[in-house]
Amino acid sequence: MNTTGRYAASDNSFTKSATTAAARGGLLIAIAIVVGFLLLWRGFDSGGTINAADEGSTTTTTVNGTETTTTTEAPDPNETDPQPPTSTTSPAPVVVDPPNSVKVVVMNGRGEAGLAGRRSDHLKTQGYVSIAVNAVSSDQALSRVYYTPDYADEAELVAVALNGAPTVTEAAPTDPLTLVSETYREAASDYHIYVLLGADAVLG
Repeated sequence: MNTTGRYAASDNSFTKSATTAAARGGLLIAIAIVVGFLLLWRGFDSGGTINAADEGSTTTTTVNGTETTTTTEAPDPNETDPQPPTSTTSPAPVVVDPPNSVKVVVMNGRGEAGLAGRRSDHLKTQGYVSIAVNAVSSDQALSRVYYTPDYADEAELVAVALNGAPTVTEAAPTDPLTLVSETYREAASDYHIYVLLGADAVLG
């Protein structure tokens, strides 16, 4: 009995079988590589490149065995950036001197007896310091409230107190005493506001 024949065939069949298996394995690996390449090629060809900024981001965290997925959407490039909130500041309130510190000259510019005195008395009831004089002439057509520097706001209040509009105010000449009759110029010096009562009677 041949003991060797029990373990190996004399026709090298084992070697052929091993060679065949190796060849098949190599073929399968080659096929897998080709299939993988084709899948990758089709994926890039159909979908194009993926921009992470366009897709947003997804984060998965695991806490005590529980998975939590958080998705952050990318900003829409078609949306305009929100405008930052604008801060608005309210204008500072106008501070005017109290009437008892404002000196007003009321000038009669249309020759009506007692006119300047009556309007001056009216201002006194409003708290103003006021005197009545004649204007440089008695044929003034327009009524005006002239103010010296820094008294523009007070002049508007004086115009309103005389039932007029703030639009009748304007800056006084460099020497406001030129508006006053020479007889009263000394008494009317160092005043803040000069009211001229003209023929339009808009101030009374």
